[in-house]
Formats: sequence, structure tokens, C-alpha cells
Amino acid sequence: MQFRKKILIIDDDKKLTEIIEKYFSQYEFDVEVANDGNGIDNIIKQKKPDVILLDVMLPDRNGFDLLREIQKEHSIPIIMLTAKGDEVDKVIGLELGASDYVTKPFSVRELIARIRSVLRRSNLNAYDLKAKNELVYGTLKIIPDRRSIEIDDKELELTKTEFDLLYLLASNPNKTFTREDLLKIVSDRDYAIFDRSIDMHISHLRNKLKMQNPPYCTIKTVWGSGYRFEINEKPI
Repeated sequence: MQFRKKILIIDDDKKLTEIIEKYFSQYEFDVEVANDGNGIDNIIKQKKPDVILLDVMLPDRNGFDLLREIQKEHSIPIIMLTAKGDEVDKVIGLELGASDYVTKPFSVRELIARIRSVLRRSNLNAYDLKAKNELVYGTLKIIPDRRSIEIDDKELELTKTEFDLLYLLASNPNKTFTREDLLKIVSDRDYAIFDRSIDMHISHLRNKLKMQNPPYCTIKTVWGSGYRFEINEKPI
């Protein structure tokens, strides 16, 4: 027996959400709809969705702000819905940790394909986390089950993408990874804009690692190649 996946759609376009809800009922999805950003945390706790479709332009708030709030409390893949073809919106969503994006107008079949892809990656990541051990470098502790890090016993939150990138690099100290290697962690699709977002994720991670005192490890740029995680044997 195949269990139906739960989808939460947060979008003020009622006509669109009705179409999606009706179409998805023919597949392996149950749909919950919210037409604004109010009470989303309670809805998530009650309905426990497997994936969230989140519109960037909500009537009462910015979708990116809501994305941040959801990720602070829940580890759920989020696909951003945007009416703009502007690459900047897509890059912002990916930098904040969205799993994917879909630009309106879109075909429902394409949307289902994207959802299945995101769920497949999410399931694989959840399985991988169970096999991952905590990594400790000086005052830095990388904690897989919480997707977080501790520096000097202070816990810092990471986006899903930031954690996946850091764990890959830190698991292989002094090994250089190309952007193509890192892109495989972010997505199983060939999006050119992910290449730009990789640099931003690395920048965010570096800022967090600077909190080490003394600085024991960092992420170095290998010009023309990519990035590597380096350990200072004699931190200053």
C-alpha cells in the first residue's frame, strides 16, 4: 500500500490552489491550502506536511520571511512559487535554503515532477543523516540529527543546504571539491543559477566559522578549482 504524501500550499491565488488541489487528488497527494501567512506554524504542526509550496508574493507578508520562520522550527522541503521570471528571486530563495522553485505560469505535471524530485532527495538525505556521525574540530561541533553546529557550546542554525555543504567539506578535510561536486549536493537538476548560490552559501558558512576563538578550521577557496575545508594545526 502506498502512503499518500501531504502537500501544504501557501498561496493567495484561490483559483490556482483549487486547480492544484483537484488535480493532485488523482495522484498520491493530499493537499492542505492556506491563502495567507497566518497561523502557518500551527497548520504545520497539525497537518505535518511532507513538502510545502510557498508563494513569494503573499498578501500579508513576504514569502522569503515566512521561509526563514518555517525553517527555524521545521525540517520540511520547501518549493518556492514565483510569478516573476527574475533570476534574483530564484537565487534568494535558494540561498535561504529552498529546495526548488517553480515560475508561474507552470504546468501541474511539471509541478508534480518537481515535488517528486524534492521528496526523493529529502528521503535520501534523511536516510543519510542516520548514518552520519558528529564531527568535532576544536571548538566546532557539527551535529547531523539537528542540522546545526556548535561553536564554544553555542548552537547555530544552518539552512539545509548550508549543513549539507559543510558536512561534505568537513568530512573530507583538505580535499578540494569543484562547484560541480557541490552542485550535486544542492540539486539533482542542472540549474545555472545554483552555481551563483553556492558561493553565497560558502560565504554564509565562513561567517559562522569566524566565531571560533581561536580559529581552528575554515573553508578555503582554491582558485580555478573550488573549495576545501582546512584545519589549522596551530591555531592563532
